[in-house]
Amino acid sequence: MDLSDLPLKMYNTFSKKEETLELGEVVKIYVCGITAYDYSHIGHARSSVVFDTFRRYLEFLGKKVIYVQNFTDVDDKIIRRAVSEGRTQKEIAEEYIQKYFEDMEKLNVRKADFHPKVTENIPEIIEAVKKIIEKGYAYEVGEGKEAGKESKDVYFHVPSFPEYGRLSGMSLEELNRHRIEPDPRKKDPKDFALWKAAKEEDYKAKSYFDSPWGEGRPGWHIECSVLATKYLGAPFDIHGGGKDLIFPHHENERAQSYALFDVEPVRYWIHNDFVTINGEKMSKSLGNIIKIRDVLSRFDGEVLRYFLLSAHYRSPLDYSEEAIKRAERSYNSIKNAIENLDMEIAALRTFGIDKEDEERKKTEVLKEMERFEEEFRKAMNDDLNTPKALAVLHELASFINQVVSSGTFSIHTLEELFKRSITLYKVLGFLEKYERIPELYEFKDLIKEREEARKVKNFQRADEIRRELKGEGIILIDTPRGTRWKMAK
Repeated sequence: MDLSDLPLKMYNTFSKKEETLELGEVVKIYVCGITAYDYSHIGHARSSVVFDTFRRYLEFLGKKVIYVQNFTDVDDKIIRRAVSEGRTQKEIAEEYIQKYFEDMEKLNVRKADFHPKVTENIPEIIEAVKKIIEKGYAYEVGEGKEAGKESKDVYFHVPSFPEYGRLSGMSLEELNRHRIEPDPRKKDPKDFALWKAAKEEDYKAKSYFDSPWGEGRPGWHIECSVLATKYLGAPFDIHGGGKDLIFPHHENERAQSYALFDVEPVRYWIHNDFVTINGEKMSKSLGNIIKIRDVLSRFDGEVLRYFLLSAHYRSPLDYSEEAIKRAERSYNSIKNAIENLDMEIAALRTFGIDKEDEERKKTEVLKEMERFEEEFRKAMNDDLNTPKALAVLHELASFINQVVSSGTFSIHTLEELFKRSITLYKVLGFLEKYERIPELYEFKDLIKEREEARKVKNFQRADEIRRELKGEGIILIDTPRGTRWKMAK
């Protein structure tokens, strides 16, 4: 089967069905980032890992991806924390953006091509709000009552956009029930803020900006309409984020963007489901928020990444101590296979042992590798089915171990198997920083001496050599095919 014939299908939240993605050579993706007021939790990690994996897979398919992820660096939660700690909004936001990057590096989540912040794009946001007002989709209300300043709020008038609610699929009754911003000055209860007049807390946290409506700051939703289209234009290909953002954030964003550009702003809306804790949704009221760094203090970042990919991105993922330990065992099994293959190659090179492949067996190995690649593609093209893709990697790992154990293949064939296997691993974000196991020409005689010592049961000398090489950062491993090694971490 020609792999290029495999259609890439994803579930589009807007159409409520799986669709074959019609993408050009350049794919434009915008994913909502964190509101930077606290350490990121494993729900944030899931969204970041899912869309990082999607980006990697598109690049594996030969696409050029322009990837944008914003940071909300001015917001009610940030301001409240700043005031309570006697700091500025900027100080709080910068601290937790940096912490986010530290966490993501350990999860092998690559930085976006652009990470715009709200506060760096205030002029663009103001122009967008002005345009929305001019086109009749928004209105100004009242005067600010804080600090004696004359300022106004700006609201988007939801009834001016008849298609409001189509993305979330909510009825008018549901939309009315979900409103959380009561304000008697609104023309309609569903209307939402584009610009907020500065209040006392904003002045304390230094989180206000000059505007045609007086001092204030943007509402939450307008930032993504502006930042996405600034870097990607309208329409762009894919908008991603957590399921919790569908309403109100993405519903509002769609309305604003349509008002600005008179086109459907996004071709495909893609959302991941929640991480639950022992069956319950994470929430501060339940006290069950799991921070990324707390997990990383006890488990490797790639183990957490494995766990986050072990369920389909549109299904809930339940976190528990036993679940992460299972993920660790599973991850180690596929990692060990690559290490076994690499150790074999390093040993054969070190001792100058090579062999001529039996053509039939070599062909069988490479054909089997092609089958794994095809099955991997099928899984990923099936709505980014990472659990199936992981199952393929486990099957591949078993095959690698069989090939290594046979001891019958040339370095060339083993290298080809290594190269193609690790490519699939890296699509899922594993072994990103993997370092090849080196040849040990300078210790070759010492390793041979140890093998001879073991044969004559001179275990004292064998142990001495083991300790000596351990001091050099080399861990010896005895196998039926002879001594192999890897480097100590």
